[in-house]
Amino acid sequence: MKNVIPIVMAGVIGIYGLIVAVIIAESITKPAQNRENAYSIYTGFAHLSAGLCCGLSGLVAGGCIGIVGDHGVRSVGYRASAITLFPSGAEKDGYSSIPEADQGAGEDISGSDDQNKLFVGMLIMLIFSEALAL
Repeated sequence: MKNVIPIVMAGVIGIYGLIVAVIIAESITKPAQNRENAYSIYTGFAHLSAGLCCGLSGLVAGGCIGIVGDHGVRSVGYRASAITLFPSGAEKDGYSSIPEADQGAGEDISGSDDQNKLFVGMLIMLIFSEALAL
């Protein structure tokens, strides 16, 4: 369930864009019957720049969330399965560093303390990444 958080946070950025689009669409007025337009070039460029600002900040925040989420989910997953990220020597053959069931019978090999620390770090970076879109 922890691995779904980056996906949800990336979806929230899309909602920011939807809110800006609704605000801009509501402020556009219809032309009068005599074809006189009340929507000036200044207002048009202001709406264009607001949309570009929201879109580009969402793009950057989405990229940041993607990078942080990818590395965070992989780190938490590797730590939970006790697989080394960069195997060396004899460990290269089939990830032989996975502990067997008979070794360390009473010990907690899941590394849940380390996993929680990695998750909290990932979550903080995701929150600050999403603040880019605001």
